[in-house]
Amino acid sequence: MKKIAFGFAAALALGLASIAAPASAATVQPAGIASHDATDFSARRVVKRVIRRGPVCTVRKVVRRGPMGRRVVTKTRVCR
Repeated sequence: MKKIAFGFAAALALGLASIAAPASAATVQPAGIASHDATDFSARRVVKRVIRRGPVCTVRKVVRRGPMGRRVVTKTRVCR
C-alpha cells in the first residue's frame, strides 16, 4: 500500500512539473549560426558519389510452348 501511494505521489509531482514548465516547440540553435543559415538548403553543396561496380548480370527464364504443347524453358543471361 505504501508503494502505491508513493507511485501516485510521484506521478502527481511529475504532472504538476510538466504543466508548470513553459513549452517550447522551437529547436535550440548553437550560438553563432543565424536562423536563415540553418534552414537555407540551397546554399549547401551536395556531393553525389557514384561507385562503379561493373556489370550486373541476371539469369532470366523464358517459358514458351514448344511442339506438342510442352513447356520449353530457356535461360538467358542478361547484363546491364
